[in-house]
Amino acid sequence: MPYQVIEPLVDPASSAALGVGLQSLTPIYLTTDQAFENLKTLLLTHKGERYNQPTFGTRLLYVLFEPNMESLKQTIDDAIKTPVSYWLPYITIENIDIVTADENPDLYYNIQVTISFSVAQYSTQTITLGVTDTGVLEVG
Repeated sequence: MPYQVIEPLVDPASSAALGVGLQSLTPIYLTTDQAFENLKTLLLTHKGERYNQPTFGTRLLYVLFEPNMESLKQTIDDAIKTPVSYWLPYITIENIDIVTADENPDLYYNIQVTISFSVAQYSTQTITLGVTDTGVLEVG
């Protein structure tokens, strides 16, 4: 289950720590790092895959391997935005950039989806999904 974003205690420009290391009391991970992982988990989880949470996840992995038709970009956009707004309301999708191999022949992937998002009042991050012609999905 995704975690709630915790407000920073001192400086609103920095991210809040969600845990500390035992040796040096340094943050284990920050709110923005956890939000990135939560988004990645949501995008890569098939709907119905989680026990007792059948609506958690997306249809993105099915949609990415659909034929490249005119409606594909809108279908990918919907497959991302709807579950994110429901399951991760603290994440704001800033932009979804979808590039296919037809549009850019030099693209390594058959389709590349780049999602720019922000977490509450924190900085904007990006996550990129790429699908190769061999059916490999790479996330970065």
